[in-house]
Amino acid sequence: RQGDVHMQTQAAVLRDATGAYAIETVELADPGPGEVRVRVVGAGMCHTDVLPRAGIVAPPIVTGHEGAGVVDAVGEGVTRVQP
Repeated sequence: RQGDVHMQTQAAVLRDATGAYAIETVELADPGPGEVRVRVVGAGMCHTDVLPRAGIVAPPIVTGHEGAGVVDAVGEGVTRVQP
């Protein structure tokens, strides 16, 4: 989703299938309607994170989708969680 950038964080990014993962600063938008933003405090890498290196998923890709964290912002209409 494209939106106004209001936060930066660091992420493990793979830019091409032959390269190495790199920790990069990435920009995050505020959550839109029905979305939440989570401040990730830990994330693991699993077998799906190697798919770009195998040519199955096209990079660039931010890896570590199995995360745990705290909701720090909610978009319009979100009622089941709160920061």
